[in-house]
Amino acid sequence: MSLEHHATLHEQLALGNTLPKANVQVPSSHLFVSLSELIAESVFYHPALVSGVENLTALEKSSLGAMLDGKPLAHHFVETLVTQIENNIEAHHDTIRVCLSAADSYAFQALLGGSLEHDEINPVMGVRGVARFASSDYSAAFAMECDVIKQLRKNHLNVEIVVPFVRTLSDAATIIDRLAEQGLPRGLNGLKVLYVCNVPSSVMVADRLLHYFDGVVLDWESLAQFTLGIDKLNESLAYLYNPDSESITQLADIAIKAAHQAKKPVLVVTQSLESYPKLQNYLLENAQAEAIFNF
Repeated sequence: MSLEHHATLHEQLALGNTLPKANVQVPSSHLFVSLSELIAESVFYHPALVSGVENLTALEKSSLGAMLDGKPLAHHFVETLVTQIENNIEAHHDTIRVCLSAADSYAFQALLGGSLEHDEINPVMGVRGVARFASSDYSAAFAMECDVIKQLRKNHLNVEIVVPFVRTLSDAATIIDRLAEQGLPRGLNGLKVLYVCNVPSSVMVADRLLHYFDGVVLDWESLAQFTLGIDKLNESLAYLYNPDSESITQLADIAIKAAHQAKKPVLVVTQSLESYPKLQNYLLENAQAEAIFNF
């Protein structure tokens, strides 16, 4: 699909702000933070190195030492992310939604220490989201991600947790337990936890998943790729990738209806929304969708 660079967004769409910042940023009461992207842009090393650096080469250890500048890794990781987030909070942001790491093993391998990752034949459908948070290999790193949330809340910010790749009901129970173990029980001092619909299964059982969560986020690009069975980065298949597809909007209808009945918010996270007028119209017609975050 060829994209029109001069395309624009409909003026009535309620856009949220994102971090890292999107090309389109308008004043909004919401800030949506992607920890995966912040780690790649600001931290540069694999979070699981907090468990040990024995397997790094001498050059990697030297590079890591220069990054840490004498600070313990856990301290540097949390401080870097908290500072980045706080420096991008504006007066009009009353809700900060922080999405825990959604990256796959391929993306993690690009970081310093990426050799810690196990090779996967299909990383996109591999260990990510809840499956990663629940693994023993990532447990210490998950604790650091939770420490970022706790520090932001300690600083009196209205932070909500967003959990990516909740594929099943057991995933939901697992992550709620894991967060509680880290001192972040849902409901404590008003803490809200939302989940992301990345795959069709998390849409089809949305009515039951919402018993565990305070809202749902539709990751439109991820949902489109899994629904259509197409990697949009595969140039030979790019012509088939169509986020305007009716098959995706039908899934979105299910999630929106479930959230509406549960009286819980729906958010939509999209990329290049200005290039898809049909999708804009769909979102405009669905007033139940609380906010659109355009990357």
